[in-house]
Amino acid sequence: MQPRNWLLLAIGSAAVIGGAAVALNLSLDPWGLYRDPASRKLPVYGDSRVGKYLLSTRYVPANFSGILIGSSMTANWSLSLLKQARVYNESLTGGDVTEEKAVAERALSRPGIEVAFLVQDPYFTLEHEFKTVSLGPQLWLSSLGSDSLLSVYKDMLRQRLGQPTASIDSNGTEHFDHLPSKLNSTLQRLWQPGTPFPIDPAAVAAYRDLVALLHRQHVQIIFLIPPVFEGISQAKTEAISQYALTFADLRQPGDLLIDLCSGEYRDFCARRENFADGIHLVSGAADQIVSRIGRQLDDWIAQGRLHLKASHER
Repeated sequence: MQPRNWLLLAIGSAAVIGGAAVALNLSLDPWGLYRDPASRKLPVYGDSRVGKYLLSTRYVPANFSGILIGSSMTANWSLSLLKQARVYNESLTGGDVTEEKAVAERALSRPGIEVAFLVQDPYFTLEHEFKTVSLGPQLWLSSLGSDSLLSVYKDMLRQRLGQPTASIDSNGTEHFDHLPSKLNSTLQRLWQPGTPFPIDPAAVAAYRDLVALLHRQHVQIIFLIPPVFEGISQAKTEAISQYALTFADLRQPGDLLIDLCSGEYRDFCARRENFADGIHLVSGAADQIVSRIGRQLDDWIAQGRLHLKASHER
């Protein structure tokens, strides 16, 4: 074969194969970017950060009226148990506010989200780094062909073969196979008794920017202080109070707060069996806390403090 003909054949073959791959990716559309995502149920495969970022582009605002913005402390909370709103769990394992801000901005780029549960926790503002990949619009290219897409297909194939994969369901809830019984080294330093919580100024700025964005979008904010085993929190009482002051000026009329470490929730925090390591909830306890949150939402709705129109339409 003449070099020119060989070159044309090679270019043509590559174009056909590439076109077929793109057509397959558009057809499967694992992140709901190309086909109408309404009423679809799309779990997260591959890198959870890439997955939740891309799913938040169209899938989340099309199917949910609320989002939970948090870290691994709230990642296994099954918000599908809430009857008052369809809430997608945007929490990322090991996630900080910079990563979550990028994901939330994506979810808010289209109409649909009317309420946001925003975690207020020292780990959330400990640093401001992207852990695996920078979360930005350039990730859209991942949907046509990338290592991220390949990892999605590998997960899908392993699941079809009955092999275990990282399990994040179509509501964004992560189902941990195992939670450690002891705090990791980072959390041990963070919750060391008698010390203040370290705060990253850039992370605090990102948190403030996120709150400002939610206010501009007229999204009702429910600030959420997650539960901590009292055997850990009691040794950090002063630090907890000082940390709360960092964000005390952010609340506006209409914003709501659920402090899962105080008041009626103290009995829950006193029971060590509710926690795997003192910070992360075991799955049964997570379901209990979501049910309690649901009762609080009912009270606020009855009082006229919480309005969830779209929640009843979906």
